[in-house]
Amino acid sequence: MLQLSAYKPLPQPENSATAALENTLPEPARTALQSLTQTVGGVLQGLPALPFALPLHNGFVVFFGGGVGLYVALKLLLAYRRRRAFKGAVQAGKQLILSLADRLQIRRKQLVFQNAYGTTIYDKWEREKTAFMQREMLTHLSEQGYEAYFERATPTLLAYLDQVAFDTPPAPEQKLSNPDVYSPDMDPFDYERYCARLLRQMGWEAIATSECGDQGADVVASRGNTRIILQCKLYTKAVGNDAVQQVSAARQHYGARFAAVVSNAPYTIPAQQLAKTNKVFLLHHDELQRFVRRVEKSPTFRLR
Repeated sequence: MLQLSAYKPLPQPENSATAALENTLPEPARTALQSLTQTVGGVLQGLPALPFALPLHNGFVVFFGGGVGLYVALKLLLAYRRRRAFKGAVQAGKQLILSLADRLQIRRKQLVFQNAYGTTIYDKWEREKTAFMQREMLTHLSEQGYEAYFERATPTLLAYLDQVAFDTPPAPEQKLSNPDVYSPDMDPFDYERYCARLLRQMGWEAIATSECGDQGADVVASRGNTRIILQCKLYTKAVGNDAVQQVSAARQHYGARFAAVVSNAPYTIPAQQLAKTNKVFLLHHDELQRFVRRVEKSPTFRLR
């Protein structure tokens, strides 16, 4: 009678390929491989006795056991990598949706509406989502190397897209604006009032035209027989030709002697060239009071 010990799994040397592979597996795969090894060993122990002796170090058993273990380990490793790549694809897609949240919310408001019977119509919004996924999302995932997971990730990303698009954005933080104190975040109308205040400090009668009409001038200031027209631009970029053209036309409308553009920003080269041709001064608001002093010293200036 053959001893059941012939079915016992053979001990593997520590430097075997299976042991080396097991050490490189992530924890979930390593645990599953160890459980499988114990299960296979139990099955072999339960087999009936063979009619011939099976040596402890039989090469076939070693080869078979090692091959099964290696195959299972590779399958587990590939499954782990696929799960990790899928999670990466979902995360990349959600980041794209978040980066476009404000635009998606606007499109949802434009395309989702109620008909004359009070029924909410989503047809156009559903088409918009499909187009978004086929263009922007597929392109984005392809650039990130996740194109193979696009179809699998689509249901999750569509649900997240709806969640973001139907979310009510928080009200924008109200920025404090004081016409008496300059700030780059101040209201543009308060910036006009701020420039007018600088002129009043110099003894001029100055009014911001937002209170009484524009005609291309933001501030009209006068003292004696001299009148100055200002175009005030609170910008985050360089001021262009439009401001020069507007204040030049306003000078004729108001019969002013001097015209200037006042801004917190620099001026483009074309604006500087056009201003020189039309005799328009280009100023920073910190230069405004010094400019007024020069006007008062000019030969044409008269208090009466």
